[in-house]
Formats: sequence, C-alpha cells, structure tokens
Amino acid sequence: MIITWFDSMEAEKFGKLLAHMIIEKLPVNNEKVKNKTLVKQLEVIDKMYLKIAEFKVSHKLNIYKKAKLGSAFKFELINAGYNMAFINKITKGLLQKI
Repeated sequence: MIITWFDSMEAEKFGKLLAHMIIEKLPVNNEKVKNKTLVKQLEVIDKMYLKIAEFKVSHKLNIYKKAKLGSAFKFELINAGYNMAFINKITKGLLQKI
C-alpha cells in the first residue's frame, strides 16, 4: 500500500504529456499575432483542463503524486524555453484543477 503511494510514474508521464500539448500547440517563439495567440492559448488550456478531468476519473492522486505531476509539467516547459511568468501561471492553473 505504501509503495503505491509513492509510485508517481503515471502522474509524471501525464504531466509531461500535458506540457508537450502546450509545446506543440503554442510554440515559444510565436509572437506574430497577439489576438489569435490569445484565442489559441485559451483553446489549448481548455483542452488541457478536459484531459485533466479525464485523468482524475481514472487515477487517484495524493499530494505527492500531484507535486510530481506539477514538477514534471513545469520542468518540461522550462526546458522548452517558455517565459517563467507564463509557466508559473499555467502550472498554478494545472494544480488547481488536479
């Protein structure tokens, strides 16, 4: 029982999947059209929240697994070169939905 409490592999994998959703749909250097970018950001975030809701149904996450999921998500975005303000804001939203 305790071993499964610390098994965060699926949560980390899911965090990375969400980050790659962001990376694919919202490239770091995409600063051409601000209005379209904002609409696209909202669409991607909505899809991300939908995926989170689906994940929550089939996975029971304790505080440790939530932290590992959030860290995996955040570090994938950091490695991709996103602005820290954007990363912190979207990670906070993710953790609130989880």
